[in-house]
Amino acid sequence: MNRVILINGKKQSKLSVYNRLVQFGDGLFETCLVINGKLILGQHHFQRLEKGAERLHIELVKRSVWLKEISKAVAASKLEHAVVKIMLSRGETQRGYGYDKGIEPTRIVIVSAVPKLPNSYDLSLCESGYAHNQLLSEIKHCNRLEQILARTNLKTQECIMLDPQGRVISVSQGNIFAFKNGVLITPGLDECGIAGTRRQVVIELARKLNISVEICNLSVPELLTYDEIFITNSVMGIKPIRQINEVKYVQHTLTEKLKKSFDQYASKRKNAIILKPKKSLVKFGLTLVFALLLAWTFWANIINTVKPIVYQVPKGASIYSTAQDLKRYGLVNSGLFVVWAAKLAGIDDELKSGYYDVHPGMGVWGLLKDVSTANVAIRNISLIEGKTVREYYQLLSSNKTLTSSYSLEETLKKTIAKAPYDGQFWPDTYQVNYGDSVVSVFDRAHLILQDKLDQAWLARAKDHPLKNAKQALILASIIERETASHSEKSKIAGVFMNRLEKNMRLQTDPTVIYALGEAYTGKLSKQDLWVKSPYNTYRHKGLPPGPIGSIGLESLNAAMHPKKSDYLFFVSKKDGTHVFAKTYKQHLLNIKKYLK
Repeated sequence: MNRVILINGKKQSKLSVYNRLVQFGDGLFETCLVINGKLILGQHHFQRLEKGAERLHIELVKRSVWLKEISKAVAASKLEHAVVKIMLSRGETQRGYGYDKGIEPTRIVIVSAVPKLPNSYDLSLCESGYAHNQLLSEIKHCNRLEQILARTNLKTQECIMLDPQGRVISVSQGNIFAFKNGVLITPGLDECGIAGTRRQVVIELARKLNISVEICNLSVPELLTYDEIFITNSVMGIKPIRQINEVKYVQHTLTEKLKKSFDQYASKRKNAIILKPKKSLVKFGLTLVFALLLAWTFWANIINTVKPIVYQVPKGASIYSTAQDLKRYGLVNSGLFVVWAAKLAGIDDELKSGYYDVHPGMGVWGLLKDVSTANVAIRNISLIEGKTVREYYQLLSSNKTLTSSYSLEETLKKTIAKAPYDGQFWPDTYQVNYGDSVVSVFDRAHLILQDKLDQAWLARAKDHPLKNAKQALILASIIERETASHSEKSKIAGVFMNRLEKNMRLQTDPTVIYALGEAYTGKLSKQDLWVKSPYNTYRHKGLPPGPIGSIGLESLNAAMHPKKSDYLFFVSKKDGTHVFAKTYKQHLLNIKKYLK
Protein backbone atom coordinates (compact mmCIF):
# COMPACT_ATOMS: atom_id res chain seq x y z
CA MET A 1 0.00 0.00 0.00
CA ASN A 2 1.45 3.34 -1.09
CA ARG A 3 0.39 5.25 2.02
CA VAL A 4 1.45 8.89 2.39
CA ILE A 5 0.93 11.07 5.48
CA LEU A 6 1.35 14.85 5.62
CA ILE A 7 1.12 16.90 8.80
CA ASN A 8 0.89 20.64 8.18
CA GLY A 9 2.12 20.04 4.65
CA LYS A 10 5.21 18.05 5.67
CA LYS A 11 5.71 14.34 5.08
CA GLN A 12 5.67 12.85 8.57
CA SER A 13 3.55 10.59 10.75
CA LYS A 14 4.35 11.65 14.33
CA LEU A 15 1.83 13.79 16.20
CA SER A 16 2.56 15.49 19.53
CA VAL A 17 0.84 14.01 22.58
CA TYR A 18 -0.23 17.59 23.39
CA ASN A 19 -2.27 17.76 20.19
CA ARG A 20 -5.95 18.04 21.13
CA LEU A 21 -6.76 15.42 18.51
CA VAL A 22 -4.75 12.94 20.58
CA GLN A 23 -5.96 14.18 23.96
CA PHE A 24 -9.67 14.62 23.30
CA GLY A 25 -10.51 13.79 19.69
CA ASP A 26 -10.93 17.58 19.34
CA GLY A 27 -11.13 17.87 15.59
CA LEU A 28 -12.93 16.98 12.35
CA PHE A 29 -12.24 14.69 9.43
CA GLU A 30 -13.40 13.92 5.90
CA THR A 31 -12.87 10.73 3.93
CA CYS A 32 -12.73 11.48 0.21
CA LEU A 33 -12.30 9.48 -2.97
CA VAL A 34 -9.79 10.38 -5.70
CA ILE A 35 -10.21 8.84 -9.16
CA ASN A 36 -7.77 9.66 -11.95
CA GLY A 37 -6.59 12.84 -10.30
CA LYS A 38 -10.10 14.09 -9.46
CA LEU A 39 -11.40 14.69 -5.95
CA ILE A 40 -14.95 13.32 -6.19
CA LEU A 41 -17.59 15.62 -4.65
CA GLY A 42 -14.76 17.68 -3.19
CA GLN A 43 -16.89 20.79 -2.67
CA HIS A 44 -19.39 18.77 -0.62
CA HIS A 45 -16.61 17.54 1.65
CA PHE A 46 -15.22 21.04 2.17
CA GLN A 47 -18.69 22.44 2.92
CA ARG A 48 -19.26 19.85 5.63
CA LEU A 49 -15.75 20.36 7.06
CA GLU A 50 -16.34 24.12 7.24
CA LYS A 51 -19.75 23.58 8.83
CA GLY A 52 -18.11 21.40 11.48
CA ALA A 53 -15.33 23.94 12.07
CA GLU A 54 -17.90 26.68 12.59
CA ARG A 55 -19.92 24.44 14.95
CA LEU A 56 -16.84 23.55 17.07
CA HIS A 57 -15.25 27.02 16.78
CA ILE A 58 -12.10 25.65 15.13
CA GLU A 59 -10.12 28.09 12.99
CA LEU A 60 -10.90 27.51 9.31
CA VAL A 61 -8.22 26.39 6.85
CA LYS A 62 -8.53 27.72 3.31
CA ARG A 63 -9.60 25.22 0.67
CA SER A 64 -6.62 26.18 -1.42
CA VAL A 65 -4.31 24.98 1.36
CA TRP A 66 -6.11 21.65 1.60
CA LEU A 67 -6.06 21.16 -2.18
CA LYS A 68 -2.36 21.93 -2.36
CA GLU A 69 -1.55 19.37 0.31
CA ILE A 70 -3.95 16.74 -1.06
CA SER A 71 -2.37 17.16 -4.50
CA LYS A 72 1.08 16.78 -2.99
CA ALA A 73 0.15 13.65 -1.05
CA VAL A 74 -1.68 11.97 -3.95
CA ALA A 75 1.24 12.68 -6.30
CA ALA A 76 3.67 11.18 -3.78
CA SER A 77 1.51 8.04 -3.41
CA LYS A 78 1.50 7.43 -7.19
CA LEU A 79 -2.04 6.03 -6.88
CA GLU A 80 -4.61 6.57 -9.65
CA HIS A 81 -7.45 5.60 -7.32
CA ALA A 82 -7.00 6.60 -3.70
CA VAL A 83 -8.79 7.22 -0.43
CA VAL A 84 -7.86 10.63 1.03
CA LYS A 85 -8.54 11.29 4.69
CA ILE A 86 -8.14 14.91 5.80
CA MET A 87 -8.17 15.76 9.50
CA LEU A 88 -8.46 19.20 11.09
CA SER A 89 -7.31 19.32 14.72
CA ARG A 90 -7.88 22.38 16.90
CA GLY A 91 -4.12 22.29 17.59
CA GLU A 92 -1.83 21.81 20.56
CA THR A 93 -2.45 22.75 24.20
CA GLN A 94 -1.34 21.53 27.58
CA ARG A 95 -3.72 19.31 29.59
CA GLY A 96 -7.23 20.56 30.30
CA TYR A 97 -10.30 21.07 28.13
CA GLY A 98 -9.90 24.84 27.84
CA TYR A 99 -7.96 26.52 25.05
CA ASP A 100 -6.83 29.93 23.85
CA LYS A 101 -8.82 31.45 21.00
CA GLY A 102 -5.69 32.04 18.92
CA ILE A 103 -4.61 28.39 18.88
CA GLU A 104 -3.19 27.32 15.51
CA PRO A 105 -4.97 24.29 13.95
CA THR A 106 -3.18 21.15 12.76
CA ARG A 107 -3.78 19.78 9.24
CA ILE A 108 -3.38 16.08 8.48
CA VAL A 109 -3.68 14.43 5.06
CA ILE A 110 -3.54 10.62 4.72
CA VAL A 111 -3.59 8.97 1.29
CA SER A 112 -4.00 5.21 0.91
CA ALA A 113 -5.18 2.71 -1.68
CA VAL A 114 -8.88 2.09 -2.25
CA PRO A 115 -9.90 -1.09 -0.37
CA LYS A 116 -11.69 -3.98 -2.06
CA LEU A 117 -15.36 -3.82 -1.15
CA PRO A 118 -18.20 -6.34 -1.62
CA ASN A 119 -20.94 -5.68 -4.15
CA SER A 120 -23.64 -6.05 -1.49
CA TYR A 121 -23.81 -6.13 2.28
CA ASP A 122 -25.42 -8.06 5.13
CA LEU A 123 -26.53 -6.11 8.20
CA SER A 124 -27.11 -6.84 11.86
CA LEU A 125 -27.84 -4.63 14.88
CA CYS A 126 -24.84 -2.89 16.47
CA GLU A 127 -24.04 -3.48 20.13
CA SER A 128 -23.83 0.27 20.71
CA GLY A 129 -25.69 3.26 19.32
CA TYR A 130 -25.74 7.05 19.32
CA ALA A 131 -26.28 9.52 22.13
CA HIS A 132 -28.28 12.67 21.35
CA ASN A 133 -26.23 15.84 20.87
CA GLN A 134 -27.58 18.38 18.40
CA LEU A 135 -24.28 20.34 18.34
CA LEU A 136 -22.41 17.22 17.16
CA SER A 137 -25.09 15.84 14.83
CA GLU A 138 -24.46 15.75 11.06
CA ILE A 139 -20.75 16.77 11.30
CA LYS A 140 -17.78 14.37 11.21
CA HIS A 141 -15.98 15.07 14.47
CA CYS A 142 -13.03 12.90 15.47
CA ASN A 143 -14.57 11.38 18.60
CA ARG A 144 -15.66 8.09 17.02
CA LEU A 145 -16.07 5.96 20.17
CA GLU A 146 -19.73 5.30 19.32
CA GLN A 147 -18.73 3.73 15.99
CA ILE A 148 -15.86 1.78 17.57
CA LEU A 149 -18.18 0.30 20.20
CA ALA A 150 -20.77 -0.38 17.52
CA ARG A 151 -18.32 -2.49 15.52
CA THR A 152 -17.13 -4.48 18.54
CA ASN A 153 -18.01 -8.15 17.99
CA LEU A 154 -19.36 -7.30 14.54
CA LYS A 155 -21.31 -10.28 13.21
CA THR A 156 -21.84 -9.06 9.63
CA GLN A 157 -20.09 -6.74 7.19
CA GLU A 158 -21.96 -3.75 8.63
CA CYS A 159 -24.36 -3.03 11.46
CA ILE A 160 -27.30 -0.71 12.14
CA MET A 161 -26.83 2.01 14.77
CA LEU A 162 -29.81 3.20 16.82
CA ASP A 163 -30.46 6.28 18.94
CA PRO A 164 -31.48 6.15 22.65
CA GLN A 165 -35.15 5.70 21.61
CA GLY A 166 -34.28 2.67 19.49
CA ARG A 167 -34.77 4.51 16.19
CA VAL A 168 -32.63 3.65 13.17
CA ILE A 169 -30.04 6.36 12.44
CA SER A 170 -27.36 4.88 10.17
CA VAL A 171 -24.88 2.07 9.78
CA SER A 172 -21.51 2.36 11.52
CA GLN A 173 -19.76 3.70 8.41
CA GLY A 174 -22.45 5.28 6.32
CA ASN A 175 -26.05 6.40 5.84
CA ILE A 176 -28.98 4.06 5.29
CA PHE A 177 -31.88 4.32 2.83
CA ALA A 178 -34.91 2.16 2.07
CA PHE A 179 -37.66 1.92 -0.53
CA LYS A 180 -41.27 1.24 0.39
CA ASN A 181 -43.89 1.25 -2.38
CA GLY A 182 -41.60 3.38 -4.55
CA VAL A 183 -40.92 6.00 -1.82
CA LEU A 184 -37.32 6.63 -0.72
CA ILE A 185 -37.08 6.72 3.08
CA THR A 186 -34.12 7.74 5.23
CA PRO A 187 -33.79 8.64 8.95
CA GLY A 188 -33.60 12.25 10.15
CA LEU A 189 -30.29 13.35 11.66
CA ASP A 190 -31.33 16.37 13.73
CA GLU A 191 -30.11 14.95 17.05
CA CYS A 192 -27.35 12.50 16.13
CA GLY A 193 -25.63 10.76 13.25
CA ILE A 194 -23.54 12.01 10.33
CA ALA A 195 -24.92 13.68 7.22
CA GLY A 196 -22.80 11.95 4.59
CA THR A 197 -21.73 13.85 1.49
CA ARG A 198 -23.43 11.17 -0.65
CA ARG A 199 -26.65 11.35 1.41
CA GLN A 200 -27.78 14.78 0.20
CA VAL A 201 -26.81 13.96 -3.40
CA VAL A 202 -28.88 10.76 -3.27
CA ILE A 203 -31.90 12.68 -1.96
CA GLU A 204 -31.58 15.35 -4.68
CA LEU A 205 -31.15 12.75 -7.47
CA ALA A 206 -34.18 10.79 -6.25
CA ARG A 207 -36.36 13.88 -6.50
CA LYS A 208 -35.04 14.55 -10.03
CA LEU A 209 -36.08 11.00 -10.92
CA ASN A 210 -39.61 11.79 -9.59
CA ILE A 211 -39.08 9.47 -6.61
CA SER A 212 -40.82 10.73 -3.49
CA VAL A 213 -38.47 11.20 -0.53
CA GLU A 214 -39.48 10.92 3.11
CA ILE A 215 -37.10 11.86 5.97
CA CYS A 216 -38.60 10.49 9.14
CA ASN A 217 -38.22 8.40 12.29
CA LEU A 218 -37.62 4.78 11.42
CA SER A 219 -37.84 1.72 13.67
CA VAL A 220 -36.13 -1.63 13.10
CA PRO A 221 -39.43 -3.54 12.67
CA GLU A 222 -40.52 -1.01 10.02
CA LEU A 223 -37.17 -1.30 8.24
CA LEU A 224 -37.51 -5.07 7.98
CA THR A 225 -40.79 -4.71 6.05
CA TYR A 226 -39.38 -2.46 3.31
CA ASP A 227 -38.84 -3.53 -0.30
CA GLU A 228 -35.21 -2.45 -0.88
CA ILE A 229 -32.44 -1.19 1.39
CA PHE A 230 -29.07 0.31 0.55
CA ILE A 231 -26.24 2.12 2.33
CA THR A 232 -23.85 4.86 1.21
CA ASN A 233 -20.56 6.47 2.10
CA SER A 234 -17.85 8.35 0.22
CA VAL A 235 -15.74 5.24 -0.50
CA MET A 236 -18.36 2.58 -1.19
CA GLY A 237 -20.80 4.83 -3.06
CA ILE A 238 -24.17 3.04 -3.10
CA LYS A 239 -24.31 -0.60 -1.96
CA PRO A 240 -27.51 -2.73 -1.82
CA ILE A 241 -28.34 -4.71 1.30
CA ARG A 242 -28.71 -8.45 0.79
CA GLN A 243 -29.87 -9.48 4.28
CA ILE A 244 -30.71 -8.10 7.76
CA ASN A 245 -30.63 -10.82 10.40
CA GLU A 246 -32.89 -13.50 8.87
CA VAL A 247 -34.73 -11.20 6.43
CA LYS A 248 -33.46 -11.31 2.84
CA TYR A 249 -33.84 -8.68 0.13
CA VAL A 250 -33.70 -9.84 -3.48
CA GLN A 251 -35.16 -6.77 -5.18
CA HIS A 252 -32.75 -3.92 -6.00
CA THR A 253 -34.39 -2.32 -9.06
CA LEU A 254 -34.80 1.22 -7.69
CA THR A 255 -31.47 1.01 -5.90
CA GLU A 256 -29.67 0.19 -9.17
CA LYS A 257 -31.54 2.99 -10.95
CA LEU A 258 -30.45 5.46 -8.31
CA LYS A 259 -26.88 4.06 -8.31
CA LYS A 260 -26.60 4.57 -12.08
CA SER A 261 -27.81 8.18 -11.73
CA PHE A 262 -25.39 8.77 -8.87
CA ASP A 263 -22.38 7.40 -10.80
CA GLN A 264 -23.21 9.69 -13.73
CA TYR A 265 -23.51 12.67 -11.37
CA ALA A 266 -20.20 11.96 -9.62
CA SER A 267 -18.33 11.57 -12.93
CA LYS A 268 -19.31 15.02 -14.20
CA ARG A 269 -16.46 17.50 -14.19
CA LYS A 270 -18.40 20.13 -12.25
CA ASN A 271 -18.89 17.70 -9.37
CA ALA A 272 -15.19 16.86 -8.98
CA ILE A 273 -12.09 18.95 -8.29
CA ILE A 274 -9.09 18.35 -10.54
CA LEU A 275 -5.97 18.05 -8.41
CA LYS A 276 -2.91 19.87 -9.66
CA PRO A 277 0.25 17.80 -9.75
CA LYS A 278 2.93 18.62 -7.20
CA LYS A 279 5.31 21.27 -8.43
CA SER A 280 8.96 21.18 -7.57
CA LEU A 281 10.02 24.14 -5.44
CA VAL A 282 13.43 24.27 -7.03
CA LYS A 283 13.63 23.94 -10.80
CA PHE A 284 16.58 22.64 -12.74
CA GLY A 285 18.74 25.39 -14.04
CA LEU A 286 18.85 27.60 -10.90
CA THR A 287 22.21 29.26 -10.70
CA LEU A 288 24.61 28.42 -7.90
CA VAL A 289 24.39 31.99 -6.61
CA PHE A 290 20.60 31.82 -6.27
CA ALA A 291 20.82 28.46 -4.50
CA LEU A 292 23.35 29.80 -2.01
CA LEU A 293 21.29 32.94 -1.41
CA LEU A 294 18.21 30.84 -0.79
CA ALA A 295 20.08 28.60 1.64
CA TRP A 296 21.51 31.62 3.47
CA THR A 297 18.02 33.14 3.74
CA PHE A 298 16.66 29.99 5.36
CA TRP A 299 19.61 29.85 7.74
CA ALA A 300 19.36 33.54 8.63
CA ASN A 301 15.62 33.32 9.23
CA ILE A 302 16.04 30.75 12.02
CA ILE A 303 15.33 31.82 15.60
CA ASN A 304 17.76 29.97 17.89
CA THR A 305 15.79 28.78 20.90
CA VAL A 306 14.98 25.30 22.16
CA LYS A 307 12.22 26.45 24.50
CA PRO A 308 9.61 29.24 24.51
CA ILE A 309 10.94 32.56 25.83
CA VAL A 310 9.71 36.14 26.11
CA TYR A 311 11.70 38.88 24.37
CA GLN A 312 11.33 42.57 25.24
CA VAL A 313 11.49 45.39 22.73
CA PRO A 314 12.20 48.50 24.86
CA LYS A 315 10.67 51.89 24.19
CA GLY A 316 12.49 53.86 21.50
CA ALA A 317 14.17 50.76 20.01
CA SER A 318 15.14 50.99 16.32
CA ILE A 319 15.48 48.13 13.85
CA TYR A 320 19.29 48.45 14.16
CA SER A 321 19.37 48.26 17.97
CA THR A 322 16.86 45.40 17.90
CA ALA A 323 18.94 43.47 15.34
CA GLN A 324 22.10 43.96 17.45
CA ASP A 325 20.23 42.90 20.59
CA LEU A 326 18.90 39.71 18.96
CA LYS A 327 22.39 38.86 17.65
CA ARG A 328 24.04 39.59 21.03
CA TYR A 329 21.67 37.19 22.80
CA GLY A 330 22.29 34.54 20.10
CA LEU A 331 18.66 34.45 19.03
CA VAL A 332 19.46 35.11 15.35
CA ASN A 333 22.30 34.06 13.06
CA SER A 334 22.53 37.39 11.23
CA GLY A 335 21.66 40.86 12.45
CA LEU A 336 21.99 42.07 8.86
CA PHE A 337 19.21 39.76 7.75
CA VAL A 338 16.91 41.20 10.45
CA VAL A 339 17.47 44.71 9.09
CA TRP A 340 17.05 43.66 5.46
CA ALA A 341 13.89 41.65 6.21
CA ALA A 342 12.31 44.60 8.03
CA LYS A 343 13.18 47.04 5.26
CA LEU A 344 11.95 44.65 2.58
CA ALA A 345 8.63 44.32 4.40
CA GLY A 346 8.48 48.10 4.94
CA ILE A 347 8.20 47.79 8.71
CA ASP A 348 11.64 49.04 9.81
CA ASP A 349 10.04 52.18 11.28
CA GLU A 350 7.01 50.41 12.77
CA LEU A 351 8.49 48.53 15.74
CA LYS A 352 6.24 48.54 18.81
CA SER A 353 7.68 48.24 22.30
CA GLY A 354 6.50 45.41 24.52
CA TYR A 355 7.05 41.77 25.39
CA TYR A 356 6.80 39.14 22.65
CA ASP A 357 6.57 35.34 22.63
CA VAL A 358 9.47 33.61 20.89
CA HIS A 359 9.15 29.85 20.44
CA PRO A 360 11.04 27.01 18.72
CA GLY A 361 10.35 26.89 15.00
CA MET A 362 9.60 30.60 14.83
CA GLY A 363 11.36 32.62 12.13
CA VAL A 364 12.69 36.17 11.97
CA TRP A 365 9.84 37.08 9.62
CA GLY A 366 7.28 35.91 12.17
CA LEU A 367 8.93 37.82 15.02
CA LEU A 368 9.13 41.02 12.94
CA LYS A 369 5.45 40.69 12.04
CA ASP A 370 4.53 40.41 15.73
CA VAL A 371 6.71 43.36 16.71
CA SER A 372 5.37 45.59 13.91
CA THR A 373 1.72 44.79 14.72
CA ALA A 374 2.09 44.86 18.53
CA ASN A 375 1.07 41.20 18.75
CA VAL A 376 2.45 41.11 22.28
CA ALA A 377 2.65 38.11 24.60
CA ILE A 378 -0.70 37.54 26.31
CA ARG A 379 -1.43 35.41 29.37
CA ASN A 380 -4.51 34.47 31.38
CA ILE A 381 -4.60 35.07 35.14
CA SER A 382 -7.48 33.80 37.27
CA LEU A 383 -8.77 35.36 40.49
CA ILE A 384 -10.89 32.90 42.49
CA GLU A 385 -14.02 33.68 44.52
CA GLY A 386 -13.84 33.88 48.31
CA LYS A 387 -10.21 35.02 48.54
CA THR A 388 -8.84 37.99 50.46
CA VAL A 389 -6.96 40.85 48.86
CA ARG A 390 -3.75 39.59 50.49
CA GLU A 391 -4.19 36.24 48.73
CA TYR A 392 -4.81 38.03 45.43
CA TYR A 393 -1.66 40.12 45.92
CA GLN A 394 0.44 37.02 46.64
CA LEU A 395 -0.91 35.35 43.50
CA LEU A 396 -0.35 38.34 41.22
CA SER A 397 3.01 39.49 42.56
CA SER A 398 4.46 35.98 42.26
CA ASN A 399 3.36 35.66 38.62
CA LYS A 400 6.28 36.29 36.24
CA THR A 401 3.89 37.77 33.71
CA LEU A 402 3.24 40.85 35.83
CA THR A 403 5.55 43.53 37.19
CA SER A 404 5.39 44.31 40.90
CA SER A 405 7.63 46.82 42.68
CA TYR A 406 5.52 47.60 45.73
CA SER A 407 4.37 46.00 48.95
CA LEU A 408 0.75 45.00 49.44
CA GLU A 409 -0.09 48.25 51.22
CA GLU A 410 1.68 50.42 48.61
CA THR A 411 0.06 48.51 45.75
CA LEU A 412 -3.45 48.94 47.14
CA LYS A 413 -2.94 52.67 47.69
CA LYS A 414 -2.04 53.04 44.01
CA THR A 415 -5.25 51.36 42.86
CA ILE A 416 -8.51 53.22 42.22
CA ALA A 417 -10.23 51.24 44.99
CA LYS A 418 -10.90 52.67 48.43
CA ALA A 419 -10.19 51.01 51.78
CA PRO A 420 -11.23 48.59 53.15
CA TYR A 421 -9.95 46.69 50.13
CA ASP A 422 -11.26 43.17 50.68
CA GLY A 423 -14.21 42.34 48.47
CA GLN A 424 -13.44 45.28 46.13
CA PHE A 425 -12.12 43.13 43.26
CA TRP A 426 -14.17 40.91 40.96
CA PRO A 427 -12.95 37.30 40.60
CA ASP A 428 -12.57 36.27 36.96
CA THR A 429 -10.02 35.14 34.39
CA TYR A 430 -8.21 38.21 33.05
CA GLN A 431 -6.26 38.37 29.82
CA VAL A 432 -3.17 40.51 30.40
CA ASN A 433 -0.22 41.63 28.36
CA TYR A 434 3.11 40.30 29.53
CA GLY A 435 4.74 43.09 31.56
CA ASP A 436 1.47 44.63 32.80
CA SER A 437 1.49 45.78 36.42
CA VAL A 438 -0.24 44.18 39.39
CA VAL A 439 -1.95 47.54 39.97
CA SER A 440 -3.52 47.44 36.48
CA VAL A 441 -5.09 44.04 37.18
CA PHE A 442 -6.47 45.27 40.50
CA ASP A 443 -7.92 48.35 38.76
CA ARG A 444 -9.66 46.26 36.08
CA ALA A 445 -11.06 43.88 38.71
CA HIS A 446 -12.34 46.79 40.81
CA LEU A 447 -14.11 48.49 37.90
CA ILE A 448 -15.89 45.26 37.01
CA LEU A 449 -16.83 44.66 40.66
CA GLN A 450 -18.29 48.14 40.92
CA ASP A 451 -20.28 47.69 37.71
CA LYS A 452 -21.61 44.28 38.80
CA LEU A 453 -22.52 45.64 42.23
CA ASP A 454 -24.33 48.70 40.82
CA GLN A 455 -26.35 46.58 38.39
CA ALA A 456 -27.25 44.02 41.06
CA TRP A 457 -28.31 46.74 43.52
CA LEU A 458 -30.63 48.30 40.93
CA ALA A 459 -32.19 44.88 40.32
CA ARG A 460 -32.52 43.98 44.03
CA ALA A 461 -35.73 42.72 45.60
CA LYS A 462 -38.29 45.51 46.01
CA ASP A 463 -38.63 45.09 49.77
CA HIS A 464 -34.89 44.63 50.39
CA PRO A 465 -34.14 45.62 54.01
CA LEU A 466 -30.48 46.64 53.54
CA LYS A 467 -29.75 50.34 53.17
CA ASN A 468 -27.16 50.41 50.42
CA ALA A 469 -25.06 48.39 47.99
CA LYS A 470 -22.08 48.39 50.36
CA GLN A 471 -24.06 46.44 52.96
CA ALA A 472 -25.19 44.00 50.27
CA LEU A 473 -21.55 43.50 49.24
CA ILE A 474 -20.59 42.73 52.85
CA LEU A 475 -23.43 40.22 53.14
CA ALA A 476 -22.48 38.61 49.81
CA SER A 477 -18.87 38.13 51.03
CA ILE A 478 -20.15 36.26 54.12
CA ILE A 479 -22.45 34.09 51.97
CA GLU A 480 -19.51 33.32 49.64
CA ARG A 481 -17.47 31.96 52.53
CA GLU A 482 -20.37 30.13 54.17
CA THR A 483 -21.29 27.77 51.34
CA ALA A 484 -20.21 26.59 47.91
CA SER A 485 -23.71 25.30 47.17
CA HIS A 486 -25.34 27.75 44.76
CA SER A 487 -28.80 26.37 45.54
CA GLU A 488 -28.44 27.28 49.25
CA LYS A 489 -27.04 30.78 48.98
CA SER A 490 -30.34 32.65 48.71
CA LYS A 491 -31.71 30.58 51.60
CA ILE A 492 -28.69 31.42 53.78
CA ALA A 493 -29.07 35.10 52.83
CA GLY A 494 -32.66 34.88 54.11
CA VAL A 495 -31.47 33.48 57.46
CA PHE A 496 -29.04 36.40 57.90
CA MET A 497 -31.79 38.88 57.04
CA ASN A 498 -34.08 37.30 59.65
CA ARG A 499 -31.36 37.57 62.32
CA LEU A 500 -30.62 41.19 61.42
CA GLU A 501 -34.31 42.11 61.63
CA LYS A 502 -34.58 40.44 65.06
CA ASN A 503 -31.42 42.26 66.24
CA MET A 504 -29.65 38.90 66.68
CA ARG A 505 -25.92 38.51 66.19
CA LEU A 506 -25.09 36.83 62.88
CA GLN A 507 -22.60 34.48 64.65
CA THR A 508 -21.02 33.30 61.41
CA ASP A 509 -17.66 31.49 61.56
CA PRO A 510 -16.12 33.02 58.39
CA THR A 511 -16.08 36.46 60.06
CA VAL A 512 -14.13 35.00 63.00
CA ILE A 513 -11.65 33.34 60.65
CA TYR A 514 -11.22 36.67 58.86
CA ALA A 515 -10.75 38.47 62.19
CA LEU A 516 -8.08 35.96 63.30
CA GLY A 517 -6.11 36.45 60.09
CA GLU A 518 -2.78 34.62 60.20
CA ALA A 519 -3.57 33.44 63.76
CA TYR A 520 -6.20 31.07 62.37
CA THR A 521 -4.92 27.48 62.73
CA GLY A 522 -7.46 25.74 60.53
CA LYS A 523 -9.95 24.93 63.28
CA LEU A 524 -11.95 27.33 65.45
CA SER A 525 -11.91 26.99 69.23
CA LYS A 526 -14.43 28.44 71.69
CA GLN A 527 -11.79 30.98 72.65
CA ASP A 528 -11.41 32.05 69.03
CA LEU A 529 -15.11 32.95 68.90
CA TRP A 530 -14.46 35.85 71.28
CA VAL A 531 -11.49 37.38 69.45
CA LYS A 532 -11.63 41.17 69.75
CA SER A 533 -12.40 42.53 66.30
CA PRO A 534 -15.20 44.59 64.76
CA TYR A 535 -15.45 41.79 62.17
CA ASN A 536 -16.32 39.16 64.80
CA THR A 537 -20.09 38.69 64.48
CA TYR A 538 -20.15 36.56 67.63
CA ARG A 539 -19.28 39.70 69.66
CA HIS A 540 -20.94 42.42 67.60
CA LYS A 541 -24.45 42.77 66.23
CA GLY A 542 -25.15 43.71 62.63
CA LEU A 543 -22.90 43.38 59.62
CA PRO A 544 -19.11 43.69 59.94
CA PRO A 545 -17.58 47.01 58.80
CA GLY A 546 -16.46 45.62 55.45
CA PRO A 547 -16.44 42.55 53.17
CA ILE A 548 -14.37 39.55 54.31
CA GLY A 549 -13.34 38.41 50.82
CA SER A 550 -14.18 38.47 47.15
CA ILE A 551 -17.58 37.38 45.91
CA GLY A 552 -19.00 35.42 42.99
CA LEU A 553 -22.10 36.26 40.97
CA GLU A 554 -24.26 33.66 42.76
CA SER A 555 -23.44 35.10 46.19
CA LEU A 556 -24.10 38.65 44.96
CA ASN A 557 -27.47 37.65 43.53
CA ALA A 558 -28.33 35.82 46.76
CA ALA A 559 -27.56 38.92 48.83
CA MET A 560 -29.82 40.98 46.55
CA HIS A 561 -32.63 38.41 46.55
CA PRO A 562 -32.72 36.67 49.94
CA LYS A 563 -35.25 33.85 50.20
CA LYS A 564 -37.97 34.54 52.70
CA SER A 565 -38.45 31.93 55.44
CA ASP A 566 -38.78 31.53 59.21
CA TYR A 567 -35.33 30.00 59.57
CA LEU A 568 -32.91 31.57 62.06
CA PHE A 569 -30.19 28.93 62.24
CA PHE A 570 -28.25 26.61 59.98
CA VAL A 571 -25.44 24.12 60.47
CA SER A 572 -23.16 22.26 58.07
CA LYS A 573 -23.97 18.65 57.22
CA LYS A 574 -20.29 18.15 56.27
CA ASP A 575 -21.24 17.24 52.68
CA GLY A 576 -21.18 20.79 51.32
CA THR A 577 -24.80 21.53 52.26
CA HIS A 578 -26.58 22.73 55.41
CA VAL A 579 -29.58 21.86 57.52
CA PHE A 580 -31.81 24.76 58.63
CA ALA A 581 -33.79 25.32 61.84
CA LYS A 582 -36.46 27.77 63.00
CA THR A 583 -35.76 27.41 66.73
CA TYR A 584 -32.63 27.21 68.84
CA LYS A 585 -33.82 23.89 70.28
CA GLN A 586 -34.02 22.36 66.81
CA HIS A 587 -30.65 23.94 65.98
CA LEU A 588 -29.04 22.18 68.96
CA LEU A 589 -30.51 18.88 67.80
CA ASN A 590 -29.08 19.47 64.32
CA ILE A 591 -25.64 20.23 65.80
CA LYS A 592 -25.76 17.02 67.81
CA LYS A 593 -26.78 15.05 64.73
CA TYR A 594 -24.33 16.42 62.20
CA LEU A 595 -21.34 17.79 64.10
CA LYS A 596 -20.87 15.43 67.04
